[in-house]
Amino acid sequence: MSLTCIKPEKLYQKDPKIRPEDVKILQDWLTTQPHLPKIEEFQLIPFLHSCYYSIEMAKTTIDKYFTARTLHPEIFLLPSNDIIKKTCSAVMSHILPKKTPQGYMIYMGTLVDCPVENYHFTTTMIMLNCVLALYAHLHGFEEGLVLIFDCKGYTLSHLTRVNLLATKHWLNHLQEGTPVRIKEIHIVNITPVMDKVLAIIKPILSGHLFQMIQLHSSPETLHKYVPKECLPEDIGGELPPYAILKDQPLNAILENLDLIKWHETQTVDESKRTKTDNTIESTFGAEGTFKKLQID
Repeated sequence: MSLTCIKPEKLYQKDPKIRPEDVKILQDWLTTQPHLPKIEEFQLIPFLHSCYYSIEMAKTTIDKYFTARTLHPEIFLLPSNDIIKKTCSAVMSHILPKKTPQGYMIYMGTLVDCPVENYHFTTTMIMLNCVLALYAHLHGFEEGLVLIFDCKGYTLSHLTRVNLLATKHWLNHLQEGTPVRIKEIHIVNITPVMDKVLAIIKPILSGHLFQMIQLHSSPETLHKYVPKECLPEDIGGELPPYAILKDQPLNAILENLDLIKWHETQTVDESKRTKTDNTIESTFGAEGTFKKLQID
């Protein structure tokens, strides 16, 4: 593979608990899974790390990751460059440049241009998934992930643009298939609409992840968990403001389009999946619910 990605050797140095012989077990296992695509060594390592070195858990997570990306292209495949640019002008979806003292990377999501006509929900999900996947390919894993969502400017009109089925698929992917250790989830500048948002996601999220969610009516309480030096100026931090930071993920995506497009070709062939494999059913379940958003 000629694309510029992080070298496996750097990842082994990063965490000595990840052993090449365990990765070799995963590589051998892949030869018995004809439905899965060819997966590079550097891609396998974050799965072992996120699963706390459990080979069997890593196998399951790998399958769910690539299955989700194949079955739900509407939340994974990049749209045209024009749509990407418009989305990045309206929404910031970014891994912040400074990690927490514990070594956790911080994902920050927020509206930048607030009018509802500029808000495209599924494209925002694509950007989040793309940012996380691109980081993993370029930098590998970190000790953990902190998710921060700033709801300033988020209204009931924005909520009506939420696609519930896409939300279900994304949350399932986040908790079942994403090769990261989620450590904290913060929602800051909460608005009255947040009760409705939580009502939407509570049936989907596992109890463990739902209990991670910390609500902050103002940034001050967030600073008890995440130091100011790790946060943007807009929420009382010392990093540059959203208006400047929002251009960084756009530049990273446009500079790495070849890598992203290659990753999009790593799809699952369901016709080759063994009959004893129930990954689809156990991960995605029935599609009969979450069809339509209704606001009381």
